[in-house]
Amino acid sequence: MGWLSGQLIDIIEWLDDGQETMVYRFERHNNEIKNGAKLVVRPGQAAVFVNEGSTSVADVFEPGTHELTTANLPILSTLMGWKHGFESPFKAEVYFVKTSKFTDLKWGTRGPVTVECEGYGMFDLRANGTYVIQIGDPKKFLEEIVGTDGKFDVADISGDLRDEIVMNVSDRLGELELNPGKLTGQMKDISEELQAPIQEYLATLGLELTRFRVASLTMPDDVRKELMEMSRLSATKLSQGNPQAMQNLTALRASRAMGDMANNPGGTGAAGAGMEMAMGVMMANQMGGALAAGAQPQQQQAAPPLPGAGAAPAGTEYKVGIDNQQYGPYPVDRLKSMAADGSFKPDMLVWAAGMAGWTKAGDVPELAGLFGTPPLPGAGEAPPLPSDEPPPLP
Repeated sequence: MGWLSGQLIDIIEWLDDGQETMVYRFERHNNEIKNGAKLVVRPGQAAVFVNEGSTSVADVFEPGTHELTTANLPILSTLMGWKHGFESPFKAEVYFVKTSKFTDLKWGTRGPVTVECEGYGMFDLRANGTYVIQIGDPKKFLEEIVGTDGKFDVADISGDLRDEIVMNVSDRLGELELNPGKLTGQMKDISEELQAPIQEYLATLGLELTRFRVASLTMPDDVRKELMEMSRLSATKLSQGNPQAMQNLTALRASRAMGDMANNPGGTGAAGAGMEMAMGVMMANQMGGALAAGAQPQQQQAAPPLPGAGAAPAGTEYKVGIDNQQYGPYPVDRLKSMAADGSFKPDMLVWAAGMAGWTKAGDVPELAGLFGTPPLPGAGEAPPLPSDEPPPLP
């Protein structure tokens, strides 16, 4: 390493032995540095002299081969009191600082980050990615972070950096105008938005954040599936405050809740799903009848208690009974879409104004065709209502 026990040091250098070391202190083993000794600083390094017994950084050397004299050690010369140059050996700490980039450092949120987006409400995101740093100010990094450590690795600071990055990401994500349906296409813009405040912090440590990337933003599976389904219902219009799109979303949530309850009757999951659907219906009513958009005015007749039986005259809207709970009312076209995705089944009880009691959906003529049963001979669309006008003369 350029030193021999009991002798003067005439060559000072550091051969980097790995990718993880950020700072290495030259081991002189109490030997003194010879006047005119050679300092070899390789590309991607800087050498920092610190007066022995002090934490004050003296002179900093860039890559190259330097002869140690009073002329190129001005600060250390002042500290040592070398007014007329030095002829005798001296003692000083020499730190080699790696200034090349440290790549593929990883970060990630430990838990979900709750964000709110206009048109979508609140949902959870998990984020992770990579970043690249390098030491931009060796003097500041040595003073602020390393201190007197003889060897300082990336692992010694990566935990603190990760915590700071996650804190900034969590705070900033909530302020960004995210579109959950287009997160993949927003990665570059999101990365750039998040990099600035993190870079500002790292600069105080003598570090530069040369690259910051968000590799993925993941959301819960139920939200992701909902967004995929909403894409078929013009979900992109939600960000523009489209009322019909909001109605579709509400109906979709109610439909999924009904399906969950039907697949898990009497379970705790059913109770949660029922609550979700009830909230969906409440949202729909607050939005002016979102689930029954375009349908006839709702009848005021109250539904009989579950379960019941009786005739099943056709009605405009039907309530659905599951686990002794009533949901709806839903127009026939809404029930048709629910039947198509399996959340509305023929053995579910239904009731409409004018019916004597609750009846299985498959036994109601108006609803039987929703479940893929073969039509009666000659059956097709409902015949037109009788007209108040007389037929034309022969």
